[in-house]
Amino acid sequence: MSTADDRTRAHALVDDLLGQPDQAADRSVAVLHAHAAALAWIRDTTGLYPASPGIVAELNSVAGRLRTGIDDRDPVAVLGQAAVDALAAHRASAAA
Repeated sequence: MSTADDRTRAHALVDDLLGQPDQAADRSVAVLHAHAAALAWIRDTTGLYPASPGIVAELNSVAGRLRTGIDDRDPVAVLGQAAVDALAAHRASAAA
């Protein structure tokens, strides 16, 4: 496939076979990837696996809101900040 027409026909064939992209599914995949990255950051930062239940619960809650569309912000930024905040809260409660 060397021409633009060939590529266009190939994309049309894929669309015919698989259907049009599903925005909700794409959003769920983006949130899943961001959620996994946030958990990996917690693991890398603390050296512990699994993460504490409080951190996991907070990240699950945030991911749920992102997945359902209640929160339409960027999943990477939101879950990254949620991971930082949840870890800080966990460390503060452990030090108290």
